Amino acid sequence: MLVSSSKASRVLGLVLVLLGWSRLPAQEEVFSTGFQLGTGTRAVAMGGAFSALGGDYSASYWNPATLADIRRNEIFGTFTHLIRQNTAGPDGSQDFDPMDHRVSFTRLNNFGMAYAVPTIRGSLVFSFGFNRIKNYDANFALEWFNPTEDDRVNQAWRENRQGSLNAWILAGAVDVSPNMSLGVGLNFWTGGSEFARAFREVDIEDIYTFQESTLEQSVNNNINGFNVKFGSIVKFGRALRLALAVSTPVKYKVEEKWSEFQEIGFDDQALATDDTSGFFDYEIQSPWSFTAGASLKLLGLVVSGDVEYNDWTQVQFKSDPPIRKVSKTEANRIILDTYRPTTRLRLGAEFTLPMTALSFRAGYFRDPSVFRDRPPEEDKQFVSAGIGFLLDKDVKLDLALVHGFWKRFQTDLPGTDDIQSYVEDIRTYEGFVTLTYRF
Repeated sequence: MLVSSSKASRVLGLVLVLLGWSRLPAQEEVFSTGFQLGTGTRAVAMGGAFSALGGDYSASYWNPATLADIRRNEIFGTFTHLIRQNTAGPDGSQDFDPMDHRVSFTRLNNFGMAYAVPTIRGSLVFSFGFNRIKNYDANFALEWFNPTEDDRVNQAWRENRQGSLNAWILAGAVDVSPNMSLGVGLNFWTGGSEFARAFREVDIEDIYTFQESTLEQSVNNNINGFNVKFGSIVKFGRALRLALAVSTPVKYKVEEKWSEFQEIGFDDQALATDDTSGFFDYEIQSPWSFTAGASLKLLGLVVSGDVEYNDWTQVQFKSDPPIRKVSKTEANRIILDTYRPTTRLRLGAEFTLPMTALSFRAGYFRDPSVFRDRPPEEDKQFVSAGIGFLLDKDVKLDLALVHGFWKRFQTDLPGTDDIQSYVEDIRTYEGFVTLTYRF
């Protein structure tokens, strides 16, 4: 805490506070932050267990081979509304009151079209459109009065992030036999995020020579990349379908701007300020991704499941990392020691009422943490439900609600040593609405 009003002490104190909270988000968090439900209301209502189903435009993301099930041209669009609640509180080793913080966002999830080429037999389908794949929207807030003898001030933290990782997908599928289809998707990745956080201290008991100290940091990035996804589907009669999809690595090009600003107001009305900013760009590559899926249809009931394998230890910087005094080799070694392989699990079911076009859906999705030695409570879990029905013979409406829940166990809180650990309890509620016009 700053206790001197001399010019030299002010400068020294300002530097010390800046050093105490200068760790901006790790740049490789393009893979670890946010959550990835996918795209399309029917798919997410079934937990994303969609690689063996398809049959609408969203198949271009899940498994392009299942585009071959489309028999009529379609225009497809989805909107979402997300509510994210973060409760930050003690983990048992600290003594402070938990704090709830809630934000909401409305987004376009996807928009595109699929064209079924007229054929004498079999199927040939192409699609193109925009897809919001991964959500970076996040929030955090915590306030307390620090009771420490030499640090009796009000302290408050705020973090907010907005953004997403998106893909423009050009895809196609063809029946190579009556029971097998192949597909390919060209994924042009775009997106980014805007991250801001602030730390504020107020000397409400007028003990020290300063009145208020504020530190603000921001990181804005733009992301671009390209990869290819190959898909296949094999049908065993009308009941059983098996799917396999493989995605090549994505080499992301990231442009990032950062800034830090601090202002300290003293009792004698003097101000000490510091304002710095910078820019850097780098390249980082994702691993190969493998998805296997199956679906089984029994009368009006369809059950499906997907497993997706990603070896995150294969994440690599392809250029010098934007980390001071860390080489590319050292940064990649840190990733190798920190990340782990994961298997995402998706389960879904759909029941269509006989003699109607009304369908009821439910699903479950578990997305393990990419970090080694993390507790299972940090794995993101989602449960979903939805319905689908025809508004008329050409227009279909799908609705879904997805609830997500997980925890984050944190071992440092920037700006103070007096809260050494805490836990974030995160809840998400996201509604999906898709309108499909077929012609």
